[in-house]
Amino acid sequence: MKKYILLFATIFFVACQQPTDSLAVVKSDDDKTKAIEEMLQNYLAYGTDAYVEGLGQSMVSEDLAGNNSIPGFEVNSESFNVDAQHHALFENISMNLPGDEGGWGGLHTNYYENGGIFTHYWGTWSAKGRFTGNESSQFIHLNWGWNAEGQIIYHNIHVDGKDILAELNAAQAASGSE
Repeated sequence: MKKYILLFATIFFVACQQPTDSLAVVKSDDDKTKAIEEMLQNYLAYGTDAYVEGLGQSMVSEDLAGNNSIPGFEVNSESFNVDAQHHALFENISMNLPGDEGGWGGLHTNYYENGGIFTHYWGTWSAKGRFTGNESSQFIHLNWGWNAEGQIIYHNIHVDGKDILAELNAAQAASGSE
């Protein structure tokens, strides 16, 4: 009987072991995820008393790099904050963030075994063009890479840029600076 109990205990112990093939630990309530959520909330609050100028800019590395799916737009430390530019082109900007009632959006940080840390957002961005009057609603995906000092060193932007480019062109035409 003792052999059966020992065999059962061994099988139970082995069956309860965590898999060893995971690549990352995913967190949604860590400091990095909360910092990005605060920056996204601040972006949405532009033009209101709740907006904080320069929020999060200290987390952006001078060496920030990345890519943008909109041709002609670079990603660097100087182009990181687009709050004023977006709100000059669009009104009623909204994004689905985690916890929003009736909406959905994902935001979490992956802590990879190799030391890489990336925060990911995906959701719907919607707005109305100030110059065209066009309604825009699109799925977007944003990524932020972090260094060991807790600074953002990489930013990846996946959006359908046609609405942004159309609004930018309309704004330039309206100002006579095509």
